[in-house]
Amino acid sequence: MNKKKIALTAGVAIIIIVMIWRPWTKLGNTHKVVSVKSGALEAVVEVTGELKAEKAVDIQVPEVSFNEEVDIWAMKIMSIVEEGKIVKKGEEVAKLEPTEVEENLKQVNDRLKELYTLLEDAKIDSSLTLAAQRETIQKEKDRVLDTEIKVEQSTFESKAVQRQTQIQLEKAKRALAKAQRDLITQRQLHKTKIIRNQNKVERFERRKGLLEELRSQLSIKSPADGMIIYGRGYNGRKVKVGSRVGRWMPMIATLPDLSTMISEMYVKEIDIAKIELGQTVNITIDAFPKKIFKGSIFSIANIGQSMPGEFQNGFKVQVRINDYKEDLLPNMTTSNTIITQRIENTLFVEKSAVLGNDTLRYVIVKEGLHLLKKEVETGLENESFFEIKRGLAEHTKVLIESPDNLAELEIERLPS
Repeated sequence: MNKKKIALTAGVAIIIIVMIWRPWTKLGNTHKVVSVKSGALEAVVEVTGELKAEKAVDIQVPEVSFNEEVDIWAMKIMSIVEEGKIVKKGEEVAKLEPTEVEENLKQVNDRLKELYTLLEDAKIDSSLTLAAQRETIQKEKDRVLDTEIKVEQSTFESKAVQRQTQIQLEKAKRALAKAQRDLITQRQLHKTKIIRNQNKVERFERRKGLLEELRSQLSIKSPADGMIIYGRGYNGRKVKVGSRVGRWMPMIATLPDLSTMISEMYVKEIDIAKIELGQTVNITIDAFPKKIFKGSIFSIANIGQSMPGEFQNGFKVQVRINDYKEDLLPNMTTSNTIITQRIENTLFVEKSAVLGNDTLRYVIVKEGLHLLKKEVETGLENESFFEIKRGLAEHTKVLIESPDNLAELEIERLPS
């Protein structure tokens, strides 16, 4: 009887101790767990971008400035209308500083004066030289005639005298032929010299005309109605008063078509291999934080360019925004989530629950009061989750923190 009482008392005591200690609750409180979930899993690349109009009317430096004969690489913007202003066709939007044009025009005028003088001198020199050469030819002709008369008169002279006069006639004819050849040569030389000077005059006159045309177009007019958006230079900064524009950086402003908005972004070179034409993009805009816009990639640059503050290149990617009713404006900042891959109806678990390395990945499974290592085969991953291809079932509880006795736990390997 005493033994039964002792056993009963001991059993009650053990139950009380277990109820007070509750080891299963300690296990649950000690280690945080998550469940394996089922559903769609997406891999994404997140990039900041900027809104632009796919179609826009460009406002550039005058077209005449693209002519190489103008020889002006850049001009300063002296004034420009406020960005965002609505302008009408023909309205002045910017004014370019005339200093370089005026200086070049002065140099051209000074050079033209010199060239006019050189051309006139070449014509006078040609006239005098050719006139002198014609006189020389006439003298040689007269000498030939005189010598021919002597030859006729020498018929009654000795053979020696006849031979001597004949030689004089041949010399006179050769001198005449040379004088005639010299006239042709001199005429060609002077003609070339005059043409060369004439071409220089015409080239500088043409350049003068171009500079005068450019001077008359330094007031930049709007080619259409629209909203002014400043252009950007090579460094990516917007133009402003004092910025230099020219044939190598002609953009002053644009008049965007607000019905065709796109998001333009630069994807880092480590991610560009994941980007393809047609991929879906979820876009959020700071001005509309609660709205998610849908878009698709329609342009990917083939060549990267350096990105400010980065040690790697970026590739320009453009996203066409699908139907929208909001008033989207150029230069609004966008946050672009590019969906590079999507798998439907798959298992996945939080990344923090997957341990190991590329050779062996495993999770810590909670089975009642016990913990067990289980090898898993992973697939697609994103910033938050791993796809579980083999090794776990849906709703399985796994730890997201390593237990103290991790090294002591046995591992259950996947069947080969």
